Amino acid sequence: MAIRFTIAKRGLLPIEKTENRTTGIQEAQKDGSVTLADAASQHLTDEQWLRSLRPRLEHRPTVDAVEYQDGSSRLPSLMPKGELIAALDTLQRVMLHEMEKGNAVLLPGIGTFRLSLKGSIEVKENSDKSGAYYHGRDVHVDDILFTPDRELLQQVRRFPVDQSPYGQVFHMDDAKIDTTLTELFATHDTVTHKDVAFAFELTLTHKRITTLLRRLVCEGSLVALGSGAQTRYRPTPGHFGR
Repeated sequence: MAIRFTIAKRGLLPIEKTENRTTGIQEAQKDGSVTLADAASQHLTDEQWLRSLRPRLEHRPTVDAVEYQDGSSRLPSLMPKGELIAALDTLQRVMLHEMEKGNAVLLPGIGTFRLSLKGSIEVKENSDKSGAYYHGRDVHVDDILFTPDRELLQQVRRFPVDQSPYGQVFHMDDAKIDTTLTELFATHDTVTHKDVAFAFELTLTHKRITTLLRRLVCEGSLVALGSGAQTRYRPTPGHFGR
């Protein structure tokens, strides 16, 4: 089975108008009569437009490598689940022990893990006024960087990729958004980012769903409850069938 992808463009948002170099389209956009989909059609063979597009991996669910499932698409483990979990727990503790000392950790056949720091540098004066020295300001561990094993990376690069883009590429009109969310809220009092993504059948990227939800909140169509990944959204009266 080949890997599938969607088409992305930096800064391109749902129902957003795009800046065009064609005078006729620019004039038509002033009264809102030209959509992004129209502009995309106009520039289908424009080299500068094409260079601004890039493939983005199709959104797929995260698979738990320990929770093996039956079926031809799953690779069964030769190790019992309990032993595999115990081995991974031990491996995690070893990695934490070494990285706490600032060491990089190599997992043969997988890759190397190392810490990434974040913060700023300031200058401080010695207490005896003998001079100045550099000092960290809120320096902390920010992330774990991963460098894959060379052979693993070579194998991954040989994966076949379906050359036909999948899903919604540029434009989704307000009518489609309204219909989809009305159907969703008919069975849900509140929804999450993931609920909305599945309602659109994963045809919009994670970033576009985020942008859409923020826009609807700003317009007063939705109310955001909570923050971060736990945020839920509730329609305001008069919107989406409520």
